[in-house]
This record gives sequence, structure tokens and C-alpha cells, in this order.
Amino acid sequence: MAESLPVYLVGGPVRDVLLGAPTTDLDFVLEGDAPQLASELARELGWHLVVHDRFGTATVSHEDCHIDLVTARQEVYSAPGALPEVSPGTIHDDLARRDFSINTLALPLFQSVPQPIDEHHGIDELGKGLIRTLHPLSFADDPTRMLRAVRYEQRFGFALEIESKAHLRHALASGYMDAVSGDRLRHELERILAEQHPGPALARAIDLGVLKAIHPALIDQTPILSLDSRSSGDNHSSSMLYLAALAYPLSSQDAEGVIQRFNLPGHWAKVVQDTGELRQLVPQFSSATLPNSEICQLLEGRSEEAIAAVSQIGRPGVVSQRLDLYLTELCQVNPILDGDSMLAMGVTEGPLVGRILGKLRTAKLDRLVESEEDERQLVRRILAGREDV
Repeated sequence: MAESLPVYLVGGPVRDVLLGAPTTDLDFVLEGDAPQLASELARELGWHLVVHDRFGTATVSHEDCHIDLVTARQEVYSAPGALPEVSPGTIHDDLARRDFSINTLALPLFQSVPQPIDEHHGIDELGKGLIRTLHPLSFADDPTRMLRAVRYEQRFGFALEIESKAHLRHALASGYMDAVSGDRLRHELERILAEQHPGPALARAIDLGVLKAIHPALIDQTPILSLDSRSSGDNHSSSMLYLAALAYPLSSQDAEGVIQRFNLPGHWAKVVQDTGELRQLVPQFSSATLPNSEICQLLEGRSEEAIAAVSQIGRPGVVSQRLDLYLTELCQVNPILDGDSMLAMGVTEGPLVGRILGKLRTAKLDRLVESEEDERQLVRRILAGREDV
């Protein structure tokens, strides 16, 4: 079927090949029924298929490889930020609806000597390192393109073209971002956080006022820059570390507002909430006499990403040392004895077993017991009434 239809490799894969950048995703445009071809391809390969009938698109995927197939279309936006009304079109219509010139390149398949289609000066602007929109209302049509612009700009070391930057500022001043749903905003935030180095794009989005347009409290890039200077990018989840850095300066009220605006899922919301709460606890972690058991009491139940982010965002010192100690050592400390051991020693089955195990763990954290015999002696003292529990 494919060889009887005009099929084009488009957008990001063509751009990345010209830049010498790796790509695992392939995007194809057909002047025909893309979902039907995708269904045939998925069946032949035994891969997973997802179809979006409204837009005439489909994705065939296996592990980290994704193939997007799109029916060539044209789009009309009824209002700023609204989803487009789509209708079938040609490859030329499809390229003209795209976000930036560097993403409008196409390569026809099944030709003996395929020639790139470059109707919007994409190759030239790849060479110049420019991110340019195709028309003045591009950011009004789809305000999420503002987040995409900073992502591409920082990934490739490019610059937003002067007129496009003016269009972006006009879109911000016009409040177009208000019309965008939380799910669409979160999708673009996810893509930024999934970058190899999310920090520069987040900082740039703050600098331009793009994140402020989403929530007025997202104005401080200092924690992001601090994390950039200290993060190795390979411990914990880098994306969640940067989400925590974004949330670090927020009050509890603003944190809840950001969670609602982006419609963040459970774990993401917890990272945002925990980060703000931990920032407020920093003075307690500075105490010279804070025992290990109290460090655990303050941190248990918190997300590891929030703890790691607060450690790396703050100045090196006793606070970061204690947070790191919890992540690398204290959170794994447990007594040698277990519930069965308690029962064998004569502890009555019930809540007392759990309380004694908690007492043993506290003692072990604070290095009051070390060996199994130390633990047994503590249990005997409790049973004899010589030790509170």
C-alpha cells in the first residue's frame, strides 16, 4: 500500500539527520489513509498500535522506537489556544501548519533520487541556528509552541529569531496561554523535563515569562541554576529533580496552584508538595544536636527526588550532608530482630511488637545498639519494665 501513496519522512527526523543528532522516532506524512497503513505496519511487525481518528494520525511503537504516521492535513484554529479543526490536505498544507521552519523539512520516499522539500527555509535556518515561526499568529494558534521554542532553542544552542520573539511576547501579553488545558501544558513540561539537560530550557522559559504566564509564581530560576551547577544528572530521576527545583521557591498555596494548573499526576504532585515542605524544614536540619532518628522522622514518607533536590539546591553543608546520609544510609537501617523474634522472646502478639521494633530501629539509627545481642538486651529491659517503649 505504501508504495502506491505519496509518503514523506518529515520534521524532527529530517532535522536531526541534517544536524547529525541521534533520533529514535520516525515521523511520516501520507497523502492518504495513515491509520490504515499504520494498522498494516503494526500487524506485520507485531508492534503496538495507537490511533487518533480525529487527527488522522497513528503511532506504531516497540520499546523505545516510535513511528508516527500522519494523514496530510490542513488546520484552522477557531480561537487562540483551541485545538485545531482539521481537514485532509497535501504535503504542502501539512508542512505549512507546523510550528517552526526547522521542523518543516520533508524527504519523499520511494523515489530513486529523493530531493528534500524545503518550502520554509528550514535548511538555511538550521545553518543559522534560528528558531522561527511560520507566521505572526503561530503562538496565538498554539501557545504551547512557546514552551517548544525554548526547548529546541536550548537543546540545539539556537536562538529565537527576532520577529518570532516579538510574536512570543505579544502572545504572552495577550494572555493566550490561559486558554490551554492543564493536560496540554503538562505534556510540554514533560518533554522539557525529558531533555538530557532540562535546566537551561526551564530557566529560559522563566526568563521570557513563559512559565509566569502559566502560573504567576513561576518566576524564580535560582534553584534551577543551583541544581544545574551541582547535579550530575545521573542520580535519582533527573526530570523529577528539575520539577522539584521549579517548585522549590513556592508557598504551599502556590504549589497547590501549580499542581492544579498542570493537572499533575500523583507522584509529580507529591514531589512538588514535599519540596516546599522540606524547604521550610531546613532550619531543623541545621540543628547541631539533631540525632539520626529525628532525621528519619522528618524525612520518611517524602519522595526521594524532593529530598535529593533540596540537598543539591541548598549550599553544601550540614543540611545537604544529612539529607544525603538519609538517602544513602539511614533509610535502609532496620533492626536485626523481626516480629517472629519478638514473639519467641515472649512479647505478646499485637501493637507492642511494632512499638518495640520501632524502638529498636531508633536505637540502631542513633547507634545505641549495634549487634543482635544488643537488640535482645534492649528487648529484655523493655519486658522487665526497665526501659520505656
